Amino acid sequence: MGKYIKVGMGQLLVEGGEPDRNLNRAEEMIKETVQKECDIVLLPETLDLGWTHPSAKTEAKPVPGPYSDRLCKLASQKGIYICAGLTEKARDRVYNTAILIDSAGEIVLKYHKINLLVVEQEYYAVGDRLLVVETPFGIVGVNICADNYLDSLHIGHALARMMPQIILTPSSWTVDYSVIEGETRMEKSGLSHILLSRTFTIW
Repeated sequence: MGKYIKVGMGQLLVEGGEPDRNLNRAEEMIKETVQKECDIVLLPETLDLGWTHPSAKTEAKPVPGPYSDRLCKLASQKGIYICAGLTEKARDRVYNTAILIDSAGEIVLKYHKINLLVVEQEYYAVGDRLLVVETPFGIVGVNICADNYLDSLHIGHALARMMPQIILTPSSWTVDYSVIEGETRMEKSGLSHILLSRTFTIW
């Protein structure tokens, strides 16, 4: 990374089973980060249907699909990278998915959450691979929320060996100690690890 990067952390209300309202809020958040001249906006985990909401079993959509298409269109219109969590229907399975969309509106990375908490296992299938992608900001990796818990450090270690310079993590965390734990692990790893919803600059 040879320049400063401004990341918009899109914390927003996510209502279970209300994808249109949730996506409307996400779109407004994206527009706000564009006004603040951000390069990347990071949105929450499962922002369409809500984390572990029963609608995941019946209302999840493919990716690419109608929900991701809305985000891709806005990324292209506004010229911004978007990382967002969605509920993905893939054949006979549903995944807790994170996507990275480039400024041309293309999905350049799609990741399925691996470390599913017990409460999640009724709703989502387990992912089976880690991915990184080269971007104008450097090599970017993506994981999701509990993939960074202490009992899943092996996931982070494996991702780190893929040499990302930034890790983007859509999350549904709502408690203060999660921020502190995340920042502590970030400092130990030496990575620019973006966890929750704030706006700041990295380099």
